[in-house]
Amino acid sequence: MIHVMNATSSTTARKRELIAELTATYARVMQMRPDTIRVVIDELPRENWGVGGVTLADSGQDESLA
Repeated sequence: MIHVMNATSSTTARKRELIAELTATYARVMQMRPDTIRVVIDELPRENWGVGGVTLADSGQDESLA
């Protein structure tokens, strides 16, 4: 199983793409059938994720490219 924890919510289309890409890469590298690979995406609110004692919501950190 691949477990992704993300502090930024994403669109359904981006989640589909991420799941497909992670599955394909994992299957290739680990030499496994793709239909046996599970991907779970947990999206946490930025105020529930802390780094260095500060929430991401308060830190001003932004992971986006835009």
